[in-house]
Amino acid sequence: MSRRVLLRAGGFTAAAAGLSGCSVLASTAGVGDNVRVAVAWSAGELEAFRAILAGYPNGYELVPLGDDIAAALGARTAGRPDLVAMPQPGTVSASIDDLEPIPDTMWRPEYNRIAGTESGDRHHALPFKVAHSSVVWYRKRLFDEHGLAAPRTWSEWMDLNQRIIDDPDLGGAGIAPLAVGGADGWLLAVSFQNVLLRHFPDTYDQLIRPAADPETWRGSEVETALRMLAGMWAVPGAVSGGLDRALVLQYPDAVQEVFPYRRAAMVVAPDFAESVIRRFGTPEDEADSFTFPADPGVTAPIAIAGDLLVAVKPARASAFDLLRYLGGEDAPIPWIKDTGGFIAANQDTDSSLYSRTLRRHERQLRDPRQPIRFALADQLGPVGGRDGLALVLQQLVRDLGTGMPPATAARDACRKMVAIARAAAE
Repeated sequence: MSRRVLLRAGGFTAAAAGLSGCSVLASTAGVGDNVRVAVAWSAGELEAFRAILAGYPNGYELVPLGDDIAAALGARTAGRPDLVAMPQPGTVSASIDDLEPIPDTMWRPEYNRIAGTESGDRHHALPFKVAHSSVVWYRKRLFDEHGLAAPRTWSEWMDLNQRIIDDPDLGGAGIAPLAVGGADGWLLAVSFQNVLLRHFPDTYDQLIRPAADPETWRGSEVETALRMLAGMWAVPGAVSGGLDRALVLQYPDAVQEVFPYRRAAMVVAPDFAESVIRRFGTPEDEADSFTFPADPGVTAPIAIAGDLLVAVKPARASAFDLLRYLGGEDAPIPWIKDTGGFIAANQDTDSSLYSRTLRRHERQLRDPRQPIRFALADQLGPVGGRDGLALVLQQLVRDLGTGMPPATAARDACRKMVAIARAAAE
């Protein structure tokens, strides 16, 4: 199942009915009073959220909707959800009329930096989980044993990749520098957004501007960012299993290529990849990460994502009781301790519970001197979704696999993105 992709609208009633067997009731009494909570999470993340809800003293029903989560915002049926955990600020902003304002007593000053869903002077989404999306995970022990250092610039990263490829004990032993999860196009988009944001932040800002000119996608800096990424992926031996195999690897598979299968040294993935790493028993001192390399000549922002809690109109008092519980500093502790890959939006949550790596990312996210931007796909609507940027990047990988030069593949991707952006604007 994809993660952080464009969420489909429509069909909530059917989706909820089909998933009723997956719902979890906290109590058997007073079922009609249970607060229905719709989420996009699956697998380990879904189990982690169940553990959080287990500490809530009142009734609830958990409805996993996967990619159909956006449909929950407009549902007007007897089985509609009361609360929805949304993975995209842009989707929330587009549905303000369907949401209740968040009570002022629940709002915290640090949320102003990470929410991005204001409507006038009211807030309509409560930040729950914040994610650092400018992250590259790597095998720390491998780096230490071979004298490798985390790269700070793009040229250092390219040099590092080639060193791994040329080392008879690494590339010669079947270990590639990179794992790439191309089956989940959103993971390709994470790589592209970081190349663009960390090298050409002004162009990034132009792309996410409302009513952005579609021709911006044909600009020289967009093309350069795509060419840089294509040039990295196209190097023989750079991608674990080759580019054809990359197109069938999903997000968890790409993380597992590095941990625990050890067929690659690094993977670009947000901080919540820690939950996948921990699921397969990787020791904490084996996994580490660095911030996506940046142009040393720019003040480079980092990309953030996360999950926001919203109350669907007309919300009952019991829905706000559960919302208040979930927004509390102690609520996310089960997820943090048992699953990992969670940074609480509430700054009072005990940061000593995070792993060493996530503590570092949390400090960077909280630092007011560090500029941040919301993830590209979170802001572009259909242009940034699975039928937009993700699809174009999958085709770019496919073209590189046929031997197409990176410059040509990048140029073709720009042309396709212009067409998609223009169609979305009409």
